Amino acid sequence: MVFTGFAELDALIDSTQSYSETTLNNSISRPHTIAGDNPRFQVTPKDSRFGFKVSAPEFASMKASALLEVDFFGTVPSNATQDQSYVNSSIRLRQYYTKLETPVFDLLVGQTNDLFGWGGAGFFPSTPAFLGVMGQVFHRNPQLRVSKVVDTSAVGIELAVAGTRSATRDSAAPDLQAGAKLTVNAWKGASAQGPRPAKEAPMAIGVSGVGRRLSVTDFSAVPGDPQVVYGWGAAVDIFLPIIPSHDKDLSNTLSVTGEFSKGTGVSDLYLTLTGGALFPSLPNPHNALPAPIYTPNADPGIVTFDADNKVHTINWQGLMVNAHYHLPVRQGKMLSVSGTYSQVRSSNILSLTPTQGRNFVWNKGHYIDATLWWSITPALQMALSGQMTSETYGDGIVANNSRGQAAWWFFF
Repeated sequence: MVFTGFAELDALIDSTQSYSETTLNNSISRPHTIAGDNPRFQVTPKDSRFGFKVSAPEFASMKASALLEVDFFGTVPSNATQDQSYVNSSIRLRQYYTKLETPVFDLLVGQTNDLFGWGGAGFFPSTPAFLGVMGQVFHRNPQLRVSKVVDTSAVGIELAVAGTRSATRDSAAPDLQAGAKLTVNAWKGASAQGPRPAKEAPMAIGVSGVGRRLSVTDFSAVPGDPQVVYGWGAAVDIFLPIIPSHDKDLSNTLSVTGEFSKGTGVSDLYLTLTGGALFPSLPNPHNALPAPIYTPNADPGIVTFDADNKVHTINWQGLMVNAHYHLPVRQGKMLSVSGTYSQVRSSNILSLTPTQGRNFVWNKGHYIDATLWWSITPALQMALSGQMTSETYGDGIVANNSRGQAAWWFFF
């Protein structure tokens, strides 16, 4: 059994009161509002995490293992005080799965990163910001995944398919995800995943896709049969060593990680991405009391209804590019700098929103950060980061948030 994880503390100062600890794809408060014009300071250890990996003895050329990983971003009751929210954090399940490795294929059953976007496979940006950053595919799901890895001295190829929890349980069918990943084993560079210390890794490129069936409650005071639409997404991820490493020496290495994604009806796979879109209110021509209320069976931002009460999936396109350079100190493992640029945009969220509601919906977002990393010891690390996020609302108003972050980690 292996015990892994890290203890983390983050100090966060924001120019607005838009966010709790995470920024992700949440909406920024508009300027000339109390929340949009006043700052906020927070200190949190919630991203700390620990996990156990257990492996059974090999049996008939098969290897069985299991992983449990938790953090402290569990749901906080709406009536919790600030002291309770920050100090008495609740545990949240991150990953919990079993894996069976056989000579023919590998089988994974449980909750882990989605195959769409190749989460956890070396394509995360080097940043202290809580993942995923704006426009980055980042999600975990219960799933059953079958994969096959073919590895040679020159290249490695991994093919995988997965059935995952559907976005709406009334869809009566799992989401389907598939991906292919290629690694070039002789072309290696420094790969730093989120806040974790960099390690040597081969150049890699991955493509992935997701398809889903969405069965949405009919938009009516007396609902009829549900309306069915289909969502899809496609993503390309790359880890590219610009200045390669040599024999695990990361000095003077420069690496770039990037992702381009596009889809419709898949906003939940970007974490908290809604663009402010909500379901419209049911018409009430006779001023009935109480007014009729629509009860959706899908999370906000995935679908909405047009003026004819017809359901539509919401389109999103994301782009993320991250670069990090390691200075020639202690084999490149002491000091490094990184920067991230990302964006997300929707081509139809405004056209699906009534004119009077467009002030509350945004269709373009941009994110940028710059970070200085210092590994005080191989186990103890700190970072200083500046981050800026902007969103363009339907009436042309641009909302901005600037964040300063100081963070500390102890890895074990």
